[in-house]
Amino acid sequence: MRDFWRHPALPIGIMLLVLGVGNWLVSRGKLVEYERRSGAAESPDRAGSLEGYTQLSERTNATLLERLHRRPRDYGVADARHDFYIVIHDGGRLIAVIGVLLIGAGALGRWREQRMRRPGTPPPAGPPPSAAEA
Repeated sequence: MRDFWRHPALPIGIMLLVLGVGNWLVSRGKLVEYERRSGAAESPDRAGSLEGYTQLSERTNATLLERLHRRPRDYGVADARHDFYIVIHDGGRLIAVIGVLLIGAGALGRWREQRMRRPGTPPPAGPPPSAAEA
């Protein structure tokens, strides 16, 4: 079992996978909570009715685009926390993917080491002897 941990990508990959999955799962619940809070606070029609606009003009464009832009007075603590948990959620997924890639690279390296070693020879206990020692 000790030989399994000799390749440094394996323990690092496992730790990154655990950390990433933990961030991902914890932030998912918080995202649902803050989306529910922000959805209840928003009013569905802030800019008024659009029925009077038959042709495009500056006024039409400004009215239509106003709904897409978030004004500073509309941004509160709940929105900041929602954005924070989005970063944690996406970062957790990225960290988990990096962990899986490192585990794969470490397992592949370990498999290659076992395959290259001749059957019946023990694994090296330390670094190979230098030319000065021989």
